[in-house]
Amino acid sequence: MNLFRAGLFLAVCSAFSPLGWSKIIPWTPDLPSSVDVFKGDPKQLADLTGDRLLIYAHPKQTLQLPTLKSSSTTKAQFYSAAVVLPVAEAQVEKLLLNYPGYIGLFPTLKNAKALESQGAVQQIRYQVHIPTPIPVLNFKENIVMQHQVAANRIDTLIIDAPIPYGAGRLEWFALGPNKTLVSVTQWGDLNQPKGFLFSKILSALPEAKLGIPAGTNAFLLEALQQRFKSPSSSTVFSGQLPQATLTARQVQKISQLSEQSGQPVSFILPSHQLKFGKALENMRFSSSFHYYPQPIQQLQPWLAVDASQKLFPRQIRKVDIHPISTQQADAHYKVSVGLGVIQIPFDFKLRYQQNSPFQSQFDAMGGDVKSVKAGMTLLPQGQGTLLQMTSSMKIHDQAPFFLCAMRSLPFHEVLPAVGANTVYALKVQQQLK
Repeated sequence: MNLFRAGLFLAVCSAFSPLGWSKIIPWTPDLPSSVDVFKGDPKQLADLTGDRLLIYAHPKQTLQLPTLKSSSTTKAQFYSAAVVLPVAEAQVEKLLLNYPGYIGLFPTLKNAKALESQGAVQQIRYQVHIPTPIPVLNFKENIVMQHQVAANRIDTLIIDAPIPYGAGRLEWFALGPNKTLVSVTQWGDLNQPKGFLFSKILSALPEAKLGIPAGTNAFLLEALQQRFKSPSSSTVFSGQLPQATLTARQVQKISQLSEQSGQPVSFILPSHQLKFGKALENMRFSSSFHYYPQPIQQLQPWLAVDASQKLFPRQIRKVDIHPISTQQADAHYKVSVGLGVIQIPFDFKLRYQQNSPFQSQFDAMGGDVKSVKAGMTLLPQGQGTLLQMTSSMKIHDQAPFFLCAMRSLPFHEVLPAVGANTVYALKVQQQLK
């Protein structure tokens, strides 16, 4: 299900990289806080986050940045992500305020140098390097950001970048003596990319823009989670797709967040072990929820085995469907992803199971991307419908060369699923308008 996006999504979201630098820019940040949509209450956000990584969007707002042309404003939609860490607030604050210490914290970051400093404001040049076995896909860029420190937060302004206009906010909230909520809220203008490779990717696959905000936030907080959380033993997969355990009130809140923002709400779940052949694979499932104002019957066609080709005709060139029973079918997908002069062809096979008119499941049965399990469920919500998508996918070490190269990118076992869920949900939304 949309697996061709896995490698691309990782490459794109990790390449959020500015190029130059300038003097300190006067700026009074007017950015949303992660807790704005939770009535300003960090505990409400922490309760919904639980032991997972939570990703959600804010309603669109008018934004003015000093890097934009004088007096001009733009419409911006900020994405937030949150994680609860089992450490004291002071320990988190010390790490986040130590910008050179980001080396080793965030994968791909190789150097950090202060260029300008003025009180609580610093301008830092970061060097990002993402080597791959394919030289043309390597990223090696200089990042320059302006950080401004205030009470329990760091506001960041992008100065010069392949994504030239953007801003974000890192926040931390004490929940107890050794429990801290950390969140990141950010926006970047993906419609005016400057970097050559980045521009080519977005031109060839404009759908990637839909998944980048969620993936970028997940990348940052997954790094923090891996730094502070002790590795826990993986839960052995029981045959049922792992789900985010939620109360009726929490499902209502998720539906409200998605309805207000027009974007999915996603959870990245703790690790599970799945058996593929004779081997056990550690897999990270993402569970995403998206609200549609349409009744449940209008969403049913998007659970079908041929729905992906209708949503992505440019990439999924052919689907051979072989019915097994009234509830089961095997689908063989022929996919080709073009990045300018580079074409990345591959295929994969899924076993499709429709357990009820409002629920379906996909399992990998072979092809170039083998470690896949995913499912979709439609949940009625008053006059509308909540689509829940749960998936996990991993590029294996014997995949074709271009796909296998994506394994050198950071968190390749975590980010593709949340990106694929987000893109799929929003492509369905486009079809229903």
